[in-house]
Amino acid sequence: MDARCPECEKVAVLDDNVTNVRCPHCNFEADYDTYLEIMKDHAINMSSEYIPDRPGL
Repeated sequence: MDARCPECEKVAVLDDNVTNVRCPHCNFEADYDTYLEIMKDHAINMSSEYIPDRPGL
C-alpha cells in the first residue's frame, strides 16, 4: 500500500502488515503509529495556515 512520505512528499510504502512505512526516495522509515502522529502534526500545521485569524470570534 502506498503512503505519502512526510519528509520528501513522494510515494512511500506501507508494508503488508501495516506496521512500517518506508520511503525509497529519501530513506525515511518509521513504525505506523509514529507515521500517523507525524502526518497528524502536518495536517494540523497545514490547516492552521488556511484558517484566517478572526478577531472577536
